[in-house]
Amino acid sequence: MIRRTALIFGVALLAAIWFGAGAAAPARASADTQMRDAVMALRGLIDREGAADFFTYPTKSNVRAGHLDDPWWPVNPWTGRRMTAGVSRGHYRYEVSADRRRYRLIGYLDRGRIVLEGGMPKTIMLAYDHRSEEGINLIRQYIEDYAAAHDGVYPLPSEVSDVGPVGSQPRHRYWPSNPWDHYNMTQRADHGSFSYEVAADRASYTLRLHRALKPDYVLTGTTVTSPWQQLLTSLEDEILRRSGRILAGYVGQWGLQHAGTLPTVTEFAPAPGAVGSAHSDWPQDPSSGAAIQPGTSPGSYTYAPGAAEAYTLTVHLHSGNFQAGGTAPSPAEPARSAGSPGS
Repeated sequence: MIRRTALIFGVALLAAIWFGAGAAAPARASADTQMRDAVMALRGLIDREGAADFFTYPTKSNVRAGHLDDPWWPVNPWTGRRMTAGVSRGHYRYEVSADRRRYRLIGYLDRGRIVLEGGMPKTIMLAYDHRSEEGINLIRQYIEDYAAAHDGVYPLPSEVSDVGPVGSQPRHRYWPSNPWDHYNMTQRADHGSFSYEVAADRASYTLRLHRALKPDYVLTGTTVTSPWQQLLTSLEDEILRRSGRILAGYVGQWGLQHAGTLPTVTEFAPAPGAVGSAHSDWPQDPSSGAAIQPGTSPGSYTYAPGAAEAYTLTVHLHSGNFQAGGTAPSPAEPARSAGSPGS
């Protein structure tokens, strides 16, 4: 009887140990879950490669084992081998835009697929556009300096380059670079490059910067009668650009104080306009000394609110226009984030 009881107790103890060990063992993830993890890991390799190359993402032929800067490569959970490109279960498809700034990654599961998109963050694009605007304004100044030294005659398009007569003027030792490729700005059609046109009589010109997030940034110029007048005009235009940035700040502040609602055209004006009444330091037109007013002549501005806290604000210079508009900060998200790029 004692032996039988001991045997039963021993069997029960072994069963308890067996079932306890089985309960403690972690459940193996499904193949589809492993495939999702593998595609996410591949996305990390692609993002790291793009960030290291100034947000220029790898070509389609380079997204394969041994061609990105990492010896590790995710595994196909159905074969146990490294993933390869394809359109069947356990494979992936990678597509990249022509400028290599955006990409799409698709992973094929047993049931369905996983689609991931990535690219250059929108805030980085905005920073690059701002740097390009600073560069094109410097080139504009070089063009004006050339005209002042050549009896009011503006240069030909072939002369506007870092190695041409415009860039080779004795006082100009710096030519701005294109933030998109980090080479000197030149006349092309891609982001951060520019186009230049001069009238047949070479008494006026149009300079266009090609931006990523907004239409072309356009500057124009016409010959003035004397170098001193030209210098004064240049200084006044710089004051107007700074005034445009101040006005843009007023728009953003109004939006934050009014739950994201932008001021209307009537409200956005010097006193007695609502925005002007809230700011006694409303910018002045340097030519007249009076408050900058809505209009289209040099020393005035044009404002128009849009949807999703976006607005246009154009300050009219003596030599072209200055675009100071953009998107006002949201009360829910006061700080800008370098998140995923906009659609």
